[in-house]
Amino acid sequence: MEMLDKIDFKKSDPQDMLKRIESFPSLIFGAYQVAKSYSLPAHYIKIKKVLMIGMGGSGAGGDILQNLLSETTGLTVQSCHSYEIPKFADHETLVIASSYSGNTEETLAGFITAHNAGAKLVAITTGGKLKILAEKFGAPLFLFDYPSPPRAAFPYLFTILLSVFIKLGAVEISDKDIDKSVELLESMVKKLGHDNSLFSNPAKILAQKILDKVPVLYATNHLIGVAARIKSQFNENSKNFAYFEELPELNHKSLLGIFNPKVKPFIISLESNFDNPRNLLRQNLTAEILQKNKVEIERIKFVQAKDWLSEQLLMVMFGDFLSYYLAILNKVDPTNQENVDYLKSRLT
Repeated sequence: MEMLDKIDFKKSDPQDMLKRIESFPSLIFGAYQVAKSYSLPAHYIKIKKVLMIGMGGSGAGGDILQNLLSETTGLTVQSCHSYEIPKFADHETLVIASSYSGNTEETLAGFITAHNAGAKLVAITTGGKLKILAEKFGAPLFLFDYPSPPRAAFPYLFTILLSVFIKLGAVEISDKDIDKSVELLESMVKKLGHDNSLFSNPAKILAQKILDKVPVLYATNHLIGVAARIKSQFNENSKNFAYFEELPELNHKSLLGIFNPKVKPFIISLESNFDNPRNLLRQNLTAEILQKNKVEIERIKFVQAKDWLSEQLLMVMFGDFLSYYLAILNKVDPTNQENVDYLKSRLT
């Protein structure tokens, strides 16, 4: 049970993914400062629809913001991961392209299509072809510099994307709100970090519980974007199969289909402080049914998060630590992405 307290992390993690994860709070703060230096044209405020395009780690922020902003603003907000973008993109639509490298071919294709459709454009990137296209199209360009795999640049990609909505006036987030979130994240790093013993580290404990099992994330619309992010972190960091399901819809389908074949699923229920009361009841009943049928389930909730931003960021960071520790237990390099690199090389 003490395995994760006896690991030589430098040997198991030669590219130091751990340092990036433990720097999550400071990266959020730094990204917010970078974003403050950019501005949007005044006429962008009149847009009625927002389309966020991005793939992999570059698109995770769009998934998280999609449901939140659709519920809390009058905007139509959609996240897209494809070569093709929805036909609704027009002159009343803001299309935000996020690509860490700036060379993601699906994102570039969507960005060009959006330009041809007369949409208003924003680009978030470290450079590459997306930077060149944004300059050619006269689109606002939010540049940042943080050397890492795209998934580890989430604090920049998410925070800069969020800042676009702040500048649009779609969300009200102040410097103090960011400071509060960062402070909460820093306190949680002390609990989740590698120096904290397994016996008081919930991420280490859960990683050992799900070893050799298939993690399945359950979440309502408040946290379904986070569930998608954590699922991808299991895939990319841990090199582990994982899935996610949305509640209450899963109560009408997968709750009946989880018992066969006799694999070893492990349910991780992400639960929000802001969920509909009926969904809270559904979470309790779902857990009861699973436990009666001897399906393992862990319920995750950060009661200390008093606002949606802090809750989303705490959940994402917890997932990063969890997937990292599972990678170590799986005896894989959490940074390695050999199969993806091979596929991309064959596409050129």
